[in-house]
Amino acid sequence: MNTLVIDIGGTNVKVWKTNESDKVKFPSGKELTPAKLVEELKRVTAGWAYERASIGYPGDVLHSRPNSEPFNLGAGWTNFDFGQAMGVPVRVMNDACMQALGSYEGGRMLYIGLGTSMGTTFMVDKQIIPLALGHLRFNGETFEYFLSRKGLELHGAKRWRRAVIEAAELLGQAFMTDYVVLGGGNAKKLEELPKNCRIGGNVNAYLGGLRMWEDVEPVVAAPGLAVFPSQFKSGT
Repeated sequence: MNTLVIDIGGTNVKVWKTNESDKVKFPSGKELTPAKLVEELKRVTAGWAYERASIGYPGDVLHSRPNSEPFNLGAGWTNFDFGQAMGVPVRVMNDACMQALGSYEGGRMLYIGLGTSMGTTFMVDKQIIPLALGHLRFNGETFEYFLSRKGLELHGAKRWRRAVIEAAELLGQAFMTDYVVLGGGNAKKLEELPKNCRIGGNVNAYLGGLRMWEDVEPVVAAPGLAVFPSQFKSGT
C-alpha cells in the first residue's frame, strides 16, 4: 500500500511516497494554513497513487490530531479534518517524533532536531516519548536560543557547533542514552560529533512516516533504505 509522507517544517514542507526516496518540497511559513497545505499537496502530487498519508506536524499532537497551533505556521490546525480533506486515512505525529521513529535502532535514543526550532524526542524499548527540552535553561538562556536556526544566525556557526556538542553531551548523559541522533536541516553543518552521537538525515522523516503504519501491515521501503519490522508505541 502506497503511503504519502509529509514533513511540515518551519521553512519548507517535504513530501515523499513509498518506494520514492527523492522528495519534493514547497515553502511553508506563517501563511501556511492546513487548507493551503492540502491544496499545495494536491498540486505537487498530481498523478501520484497513494492510499494513506503520514504527517509530521511541528507542534503538540494528541491522539493523531494537532493539539496546539504551531508557532511558525498559519492558524486553524487543531480543528482541521485531514482525512476528509485528503480523501485517504491520515495519521499525524509530532515532526520530531516522526524523525526519531525513522532514526531509531533500538535501545535508549535521544533525538535532537536542529531546524527552524529545536525538536526533541526520547525513545526507549520502542516507546516514543515527546519532549520539549528546547525550553529548558542552558548557559543563561534556553537550549532553543542557542541551537535553533535563529541561534545559528545570531551567534555564528562556530559558537553554534560548540553549543550543539555541549548540549548533546549534557542531554545524552541526563537521559542515560545509548546514542544521540542529531537531525534536522542544520545537522549537516556540524563538522564533528561527540561520542555516541550520529547524524540523522531528513530521509529519516520518510522512514518514520512509513513506520507509523507498521501495525497495519509490513512496510517495504525504497531500495537501500531499511525499515525495521518492529511495533512502536507512540506517546503522541
